[in-house]
Amino acid sequence: AKGSLRLLFLGNLIRRKGLHDLLTALAALRDRDWHLDVVGSLERDPDYVADIRRRAKQLDLAERITLHGTLDESLLTEKYTKCQVLVVPSSYEGFGIVYLEGMSFGLPVIATMAGGTDEIVRHESTGFLVQPGDTVSLGRQLEQLMDDPELLARMSLASLAAFRGHPTWETSMKKVSRFLTDLSRA
Repeated sequence: AKGSLRLLFLGNLIRRKGLHDLLTALAALRDRDWHLDVVGSLERDPDYVADIRRRAKQLDLAERITLHGTLDESLLTEKYTKCQVLVVPSSYEGFGIVYLEGMSFGLPVIATMAGGTDEIVRHESTGFLVQPGDTVSLGRQLEQLMDDPELLARMSLASLAAFRGHPTWETSMKKVSRFLTDLSRA
């Protein structure tokens, strides 16, 4: 749909999740049409949250960012369905279940190459991977999606297809159970 690009950041508001890097990247896109919804605990690190609020005001972004705090499942689902891109530029993610959840709603993902993210997000297919702290590349990837709605649509479809091809927790746990059962019989 035409109009403002709706971005979703989902994660506890702690430094490791990289919201400060996202704000820096978005400051370079101040003249573009976007809105950022931030969902996650505001209580884990109150000093960081205060810094994020200050930074958003200093960068003249506060009007375009909504800090929702923690949302129940129905409100979170609403955010997933109204947003077009999931952006969580963490300095490290072990597995990054949040990326997989976003992909289940067809959201392309912008994340970092830190940790196991590249096992979920395929660069230039289901989203973009940047180096942690590289706010220039992060901004470029966001701008690319703003400028190319066809790319955004292709990545959205690729994200949904990748999610559907990913094993469920139930399937994975059945395999683990079978493995342990076979191991105990050996």
